[in-house]
Amino acid sequence: MANVFNNAVANDIGTAESVIYTAPAGIKAILIGCNLSNISPGILPVSLMLRKSTGDTYIVRDKRVKNGESEELMKGNKLIILPGESLVAITVEDNAFDAIASILVGVT
Repeated sequence: MANVFNNAVANDIGTAESVIYTAPAGIKAILIGCNLSNISPGILPVSLMLRKSTGDTYIVRDKRVKNGESEELMKGNKLIILPGESLVAITVEDNAFDAIASILVGVT
């Protein structure tokens, strides 16, 4: 597979875990950036995790974001996502965040 840039999007992230992106079988990806935008009227915490077969690892946990503001969580860092691994977000209120993850898919 050729390298392809992709934007993975999740809307209305809330109290149930939202999968933003899952790397397909046999395909590796690199997370280049992840922006979480608070669309609620309150200041809320949000968590972003890498879900692996061995369990979850937090990229950021309970990062408080003001209403109407967004947070770029990667800030120049990169993260490899192996086949079957997922990027997952959760917060404390329903329909509170939107997410856009910039991903380079098909890396070797």
